[in-house]
Amino acid sequence: MKIAVLNVLHEAFDKRVYHKIIRSLVDAGNHSVVSIVPTDACPTDTEGVHFIPIKAAKTLPDRFLSVFRLIREGRRLDVDAYMAVEPESWIAGLILKFFTGRKLVFDVHEYIPTEFAKFFPRPLRPFMTWLTIHMMRLFARWTDQIILTKECLDRDFKGLKTPRTVVLNTNHLQPTCTEISQELREKYSKVPTLIHQGQFGEVRGAYPLLDAMKIIVEKIPEVQCILLGRFVQGDEQAYRDAIVDAGLDSHMHMIDEVPFEEVPQYIAVADVGLILFQPIGLGHTLGMPHKMFDYMREKKPFIAPDFVLEIARIAAEADCMRLVDVTDPKAIADASITLLQDRETAQKLGETGRKLVEEKYNWRYDEARLLDVFNAIAE
Repeated sequence: MKIAVLNVLHEAFDKRVYHKIIRSLVDAGNHSVVSIVPTDACPTDTEGVHFIPIKAAKTLPDRFLSVFRLIREGRRLDVDAYMAVEPESWIAGLILKFFTGRKLVFDVHEYIPTEFAKFFPRPLRPFMTWLTIHMMRLFARWTDQIILTKECLDRDFKGLKTPRTVVLNTNHLQPTCTEISQELREKYSKVPTLIHQGQFGEVRGAYPLLDAMKIIVEKIPEVQCILLGRFVQGDEQAYRDAIVDAGLDSHMHMIDEVPFEEVPQYIAVADVGLILFQPIGLGHTLGMPHKMFDYMREKKPFIAPDFVLEIARIAAEADCMRLVDVTDPKAIADASITLLQDRETAQKLGETGRKLVEEKYNWRYDEARLLDVFNAIAE
C-alpha cells in the first residue's frame, strides 16, 4: 500500500513520525511512503520514502496556508491512504479524502482542545475547548482510523464508531548504550550528572530547574546538568543570561539538537533524568513524554511531575522514578540530591525501568498495533 504522510509542523526526520511510524511501515515490506514535509531544503529520499517539500510554517497564518499546500501536493499523488499528524494536516486529509475517496488515518499526539484554545483570549478558552472537542468528534466520523499516543486521549472520542488504536510513543528495544564518545566521558562520567532530554523552555520547568540547581550545587559542588534539545518556550537568551547571573554556567550546559542516533549516549553518560512539565493545562496533565521511555531504556532513574496521569499510571506499575511537585525547586533539588548520592537506590530504580521496557513498553509491541491499523485499511 502507498501512504502519503501529511506534515505541517513535523520535520522530515521527526522521532515519532519518521523513525517510528514511517520506518516501521516501510520496513514491513508491503508499504511505501511519500512524506510531505515543511522544509527550506528538501532531504534526500531514503529507502522506501520519498520526500516532497512545502514551505515551512513559521507563523500562525503560515500554518493555515500549509493546509492548502498539503492539499495541492496531496492531490497529485497516486496513493491509497493519507496519514495526518497534526490538526491542520487532519483538515487537509479530510479535504483530500473528499476529493479522492482515499482512506485517512489521524495520529493524535497531544490534547488538541486546550492546545488550540491557548491561541485565544483567556475568557474565550473554555468555549473554544468545548467547540474544538465537538469539531474533532465531527472530523472523526469521516476518518477511517484514529491512532492515539496514549489511552487518555480517547476521552473525547467516546461513543464514536471510528476505530481507534493506542500506539504508545515507546522506543525501539535495544541494549543500553555503551558507545559513548571520549569527549562526553571526560566531561560527565566522573561527576554526578543530571539530564533533561528533549525540547525545553519555561513551561517545561526551565526556571524551577535553575533554582533547584542553586540548591544542588551547595550540596554537590561538582554536579553537572545537560540540557539536550531546543529551547522552544520563552526567551532562550534571557535563560542563558540567567544561568550566567546565577553563577551556574559551569554546571548547566545547553546543547542544541543532535542526530537521533546520538541521543542515547548523552543519557547513558548521565545519572538521573528529568521530566519537568509544568501544570499549565490538560495538555501536560494528559502528557506521556517519550523521554520517559528513553530514560527507562538506558536504566536511568528519573524525576517526573506528580500531576501527570499517564506517568503516574506507569509509576504505579513499577518503582522506576520519583514523582515530585515540579513547581517547587526544593522538591526537585531534594529528589536530585537523593538519587545522585544514593547510587544503590538509583541503580535499582533504573533496572526496574529497564525491565518494564523489555517486558511491555517498547516499540516492538506498538509497531505491531500500528501495522494492524494499516493492514485493516489495506483489506
